[in-house]
Amino acid sequence: MIFFKPRKGMLETKEILDLNLGIVDPRKAAEIVSVTFLHSILKGLHKSPRIISNPLSQYNPGILNVTDISCLVIPDGCIGLPTLAALEQEIPVIAVKENKNRMQNKLTDLPFAHGKLFVVENYWEAAGVLSTIRAGVAPSSVRRPFRQTKVSTYQQDVVAKIDPALEQMDTVTNNLKNERWKAER
Repeated sequence: MIFFKPRKGMLETKEILDLNLGIVDPRKAAEIVSVTFLHSILKGLHKSPRIISNPLSQYNPGILNVTDISCLVIPDGCIGLPTLAALEQEIPVIAVKENKNRMQNKLTDLPFAHGKLFVVENYWEAAGVLSTIRAGVAPSSVRRPFRQTKVSTYQQDVVAKIDPALEQMDTVTNNLKNERWKAER
């Protein structure tokens, strides 16, 4: 059996449950008589995505499929079917530590591919990681501290590559001259 921590506003005690609220708006009546606010959950479910079983209908432009999902943002420690599906499909997952919950799973223990799991402190960071992924930039390339960068000009690079070759040619040329000089004597 699963137990959830009551959210604020839920009828947590018998005194609150027995409160006389008088006449209420009929549109909210189901909320008033329900201790768990189940009506809100059921009301919201009618807007949730439907699972399709016809394989041909997945090509309809109004249908959302795995190719339309670029990233999954979840509370840290939360493992469910969407997380496991993202793991299987190699969809990047951003776990937000700021969103505290009762689940204590370690996402780092799952076999995510390299660069597919990002654990961030808050939703601002999650938005930044999501922006870099959408822009095609590796999030690790914008993370501070930056690795030390060697700055050089093109000319320095070319000279650095040519100098050893020139020295080797000079050595070969000098050796040939010495052999000719010895052969002439």
